Amino acid sequence: MSRLSDHVDRFARRVLLYHHCCARVESSFGENRLRVTDVELVYSSSFLSVCSHWESLLEAVLFETVCGEESRRRGNRRFASFEKRSHLEDLLLFPGKDYVSIPNLKRAEELAGLFICQGRPISAVSERNRTLLQQAVLVRNAIAHGSSFAIKTFCAKVPGVSALPRSKRSPGAFLRHEFRQAPSQRRYELYFAAYQSAAAEIARAW
Repeated sequence: MSRLSDHVDRFARRVLLYHHCCARVESSFGENRLRVTDVELVYSSSFLSVCSHWESLLEAVLFETVCGEESRRRGNRRFASFEKRSHLEDLLLFPGKDYVSIPNLKRAEELAGLFICQGRPISAVSERNRTLLQQAVLVRNAIAHGSSFAIKTFCAKVPGVSALPRSKRSPGAFLRHEFRQAPSQRRYELYFAAYQSAAAEIARAW
């Protein structure tokens, strides 16, 4: 198993942990042990954590594919070669940045495309998953920033939000919303599945 696959597997396990956490909280709510606001807060914080782990995964994939040991054996056409991770990091931090920022798939693919032909394997993510991950960023922004602009964008651009009662047009309530009953699936499960699927697509393409 490659180091990149290790990163993907670790990410998938983390997503599953948050999924189980949300399921347990929902069960406790069904037993009248929690308030609905408690449940929605857990959904929001769990979703935000998964988004954070996804950003970390994209960074790990970029470094592994551009300057990892296996990148020299994979036969990918590279536009630049780095002996050490720190050399690539110095380049990405220039000029005067404190940390490498890869907030979404688009940015990750742009950076990968600077160093590897066609930006693979990040570019291998399917259009369906790209669409869902773009929506997830809007949900994430509404949770993390909570500004009127972020909330307004979330309500206007994320499918399904405007169909909910006005009192339920918050990120936590939206993520908890059961939009499909056969089989049962809540919104957070849809996005978690897209994150896991996109990560698997990246691993398969490497």
